[in-house]
Amino acid sequence: MPSFRTGTDDFKKLRDQGGYFVDKSPLIRSVLDSSEVTLIPRPRRFGKTLHMTMLRYFFEKSAEDRRPLFDGLAITDDTDAMGHQGQYPVIYLSLKDIKGASWEVAQDKLLERLSALHKRHDFLLDTLATDDRESYEKVIARCGSIADNELSLKKLIAHLQAYHNQPVVVLIDEYDSPVIEAWRNGYYDEMIAFMRSWLGGGLKHEEGGALFRGVVTGILRVARESIFSGLNNLDVASLLSSGPFANKFGFTEPELAQVLTDFDAEDLAGPMREWYNGYQFGPHTIYNPWSVICAISKRPDPIGPHWLNTASNDLIYAELESGGLPLKRELEQLLAGEELRRELHEHTIFSDVGKSAEHIWSFLVFSGYLKATDPQPDPRRPTRQRYHLSIPNLEVSIAFEQFVEHWHRSLSFTATEQLLDVLLDSNWPRLQDLLSELAARLLSCHDVAKLPEAVFHAFVLGLLAHLRQIYEIRSNVESGYGRADILMRPKTVAYPLAFIIEFKAIKGDADSAIATTEALAQIESRDYEASLLEAGVSPEHIRKLAIVVAGKHVTVTQG
Repeated sequence: MPSFRTGTDDFKKLRDQGGYFVDKSPLIRSVLDSSEVTLIPRPRRFGKTLHMTMLRYFFEKSAEDRRPLFDGLAITDDTDAMGHQGQYPVIYLSLKDIKGASWEVAQDKLLERLSALHKRHDFLLDTLATDDRESYEKVIARCGSIADNELSLKKLIAHLQAYHNQPVVVLIDEYDSPVIEAWRNGYYDEMIAFMRSWLGGGLKHEEGGALFRGVVTGILRVARESIFSGLNNLDVASLLSSGPFANKFGFTEPELAQVLTDFDAEDLAGPMREWYNGYQFGPHTIYNPWSVICAISKRPDPIGPHWLNTASNDLIYAELESGGLPLKRELEQLLAGEELRRELHEHTIFSDVGKSAEHIWSFLVFSGYLKATDPQPDPRRPTRQRYHLSIPNLEVSIAFEQFVEHWHRSLSFTATEQLLDVLLDSNWPRLQDLLSELAARLLSCHDVAKLPEAVFHAFVLGLLAHLRQIYEIRSNVESGYGRADILMRPKTVAYPLAFIIEFKAIKGDADSAIATTEALAQIESRDYEASLLEAGVSPEHIRKLAIVVAGKHVTVTQG
């Protein structure tokens, strides 16, 4: 019976130990046929590091014969590709562990990683001119100037090319890990400035022939414009693209079938499809490889979530929360299996993500939490595409359900959020309780006693002001034959309901039923819905509410 080496992400170690390997060696051909530099963004745990080490052991010059590592793999049938095996100096660097709560800590780890990289190639020192040798030694000693550090990749490429008289292969794994950490901890600008000079500048090599191929992987593409701006030799193998990289990360349907056969696990085909597939990379349906491997390795334990447990979901939760009420409502649409189409922004930078729901949807797609399919032209802007978004599988659905539960339990679930929920659900008893509760906590008895209707009108208007992203909210606006207290016209089809609100205040033992009847009659007799109908709101989507205030007690009735 074959065996996975779960957690082994070094290709040579995996092959030497006889670990099971789903043959992704055609990736080598794709790299040879690609642009000088290729950026490959894929979700975490989709095999990026294993594949990058495979590229390293294929291309790298070495005293050790590494051809046997590729015995039995598809690439050995490609005579032209095998001519490149072991022919190039290789710079390989992983940035996935560069983390820190401050720029100082992260910078120190970066310099430590650069020092180790230069030590690996310290045979170059004897061949360098004095100035270059001093700069090189300073990088090793972690005492270089800003220029020494930021230019270190560009110079190392040039030194290796001169020494070997061969162009260099550069492999940078998890390039965006330090950027994500910087974004979370408030030193994004400092990290971007360094990465732009070091990585972007290093791969934009002025010396012709110095760079053979560069491959950069990460989770997201969202730092492209700020780090790789001006890099005209860059190709981005987006997960939305249909190019040769689309099926090189994650397991395809035929690959999974072979894995299940090899492990006598054909009975898991159905559960695997429900739990782990549904990703769409270009035209290919892709299974989460980490979850598949874990599920097979842990038999006979029940199949369940594995990918979600490999990292904290705090970042995802933070971005979902930053999207506010519209995003929450749309997320609930997704969980209910309803249609949701959105434009995706592949040129987003990190600092844009929390600013709009559109950028957050892009973030969720590219980090593996949503599937994007069926691109269609936006009717309003035909040059742009809108994708059908959906939750890929049961494993990811659990993460979203946990988030919704967390959101509903959270103390930050504000009165405004609750207000929107009860309005959209037409839950008038709950709206009545909510307004009474808020009035009791927040309004002054003195103010309510003097001008009860005006004060409560202003109070509710203040609560509704936070909904202006999704509603046009107007107070005392002319409509029909009078002035409605509040009109709420939807700005988006995701929130189709419109509201007409009329306030009445009563004193003492006055009958609230009479006041309610008067308020609803006023809405009808003065035709307050006229302006909503003129704006295109259908009559069945208009809710007419009478809100009667008696001190701090509130009654809500729909007409």
